[in-house]
Amino acid sequence: MSSIPRDVARLERAREGAALSLVRSPWAPVIVAIFREVFSQDTKQVRAERLHVQVETYILELRDAGHEVPAQDDGRALCLSWMHSEWLRRVPLDDGGEAYELTSHAIAAMQMHEGLSRDRALLSESRLTTILDAVHRWAVEADPDESTRIAALDAEIARLTAERERIAAGGEVVAADDERMQEGYNDLVDLIDQLPGDFRRVEEALDRIHEQMVRDFRADERPKGEVLGEYLAASARLANQTREGRAFEGALTVLSDDRLLEAFREDLRSIMSHPFARELTADERAAFVQADAVLRRGLRDVQMRQRRASQSLAEYLSSYSAGSERELTRVLRALEQELSVWMDSARPRETVPMEWMPTRLDIDHLRTRFHDPATEAPAPRLDDVSDQRPESLVLEDVRRQGGPLLGEVREQIAERLNRGDALADAFNALPDDLRRPVELFGLAYLASRGEIDAADRGVVRAVRPDGSARSFTLPTMAGDAHE
Repeated sequence: MSSIPRDVARLERAREGAALSLVRSPWAPVIVAIFREVFSQDTKQVRAERLHVQVETYILELRDAGHEVPAQDDGRALCLSWMHSEWLRRVPLDDGGEAYELTSHAIAAMQMHEGLSRDRALLSESRLTTILDAVHRWAVEADPDESTRIAALDAEIARLTAERERIAAGGEVVAADDERMQEGYNDLVDLIDQLPGDFRRVEEALDRIHEQMVRDFRADERPKGEVLGEYLAASARLANQTREGRAFEGALTVLSDDRLLEAFREDLRSIMSHPFARELTADERAAFVQADAVLRRGLRDVQMRQRRASQSLAEYLSSYSAGSERELTRVLRALEQELSVWMDSARPRETVPMEWMPTRLDIDHLRTRFHDPATEAPAPRLDDVSDQRPESLVLEDVRRQGGPLLGEVREQIAERLNRGDALADAFNALPDDLRRPVELFGLAYLASRGEIDAADRGVVRAVRPDGSARSFTLPTMAGDAHE
């Protein structure tokens, strides 16, 4: 049997792919032009809100210029349709927002359009030389025979030695002409333009592996600790599980060689120093000289995607509850079974009444707090600060800070007044503890009741509890005696 059926099946799958669907789309020129304008080598991601506005602006601009554009001019709706067609993908940002980026299918379709629109011959001496050199190099590496390998190296050394001796002997060094350099430049540009799509395919392969890991974990019935350890170890080897990832790991060895990259940059500058480069635009020269940035950017993007996938997988696995997931799965399966039974007897347009909110439960009291052993623990012991306590107060000290002592003052004042002393002299003769300033209020009270004669005035010396003294002039205090 011939291989035609297998080839037809493979080509049919490719024909139904997202890349060819964009090429065959009636709006392909519009979509590719918008993608080329929005996404550049320096702009890999565009915020969702910004892209919606840009798409609307470009659609209106093309319509005003007389071009046919989609009837739908809403930027958000167009971006969503392109995302469903697998030409755009929406990724989360670190600040909580979202952004769009091109898929590998869109990049491949853009390369097809660019190749078809480029006016040049596909067959050239430069391209054939590149193919022949590559075939010879890989043929040598494919042969394990030592003698064959040594013979190939000897032939290469002899050729290079003869060329060196010719130049050292004064032989002419002929630089490539403009046409030959242009052909080589076109071949290099073709190869460089394919790099972003290659890197993007590696990123998409990493995302598919990450999603598959999450799905496998959800369906796994093993203990969580065992599964967690296995999948965390697998997340560190994401890049080795696909053909694209293994190819990237091989290219990583080349991209990690700083000396090789520096020589690559120097070679790019040497090519642009040839006279043929004067026919190129400033943008073309700058893009070619900065081709090493495409390598560095692609390497960084793949490594960041791999790191982000491993980190998100670890966070998901650490917070995932297998028990709750299985319980929810059982409930959904039970509902699906009941639905299939109902569908056997249900009539068209028949519905099942369902309350939006659950009915009230007939429960008198529902506990909202449960026993917590921590709350039953005794309070911590108080610190012993008895050595810091002040001296204890005695009754006499408290009384000295209180109101007037009417009984003692009345008794001693009356005795001295009966002997003929004036009120001021009688007060000044009292002991210090009975000559407090507050005792003067007691004198006023006694005089108002007529218990002492306070008609005369004089100067008294009161003594505070702290021993300080102060002089007061007694006012005329006279009152009626109370029976």
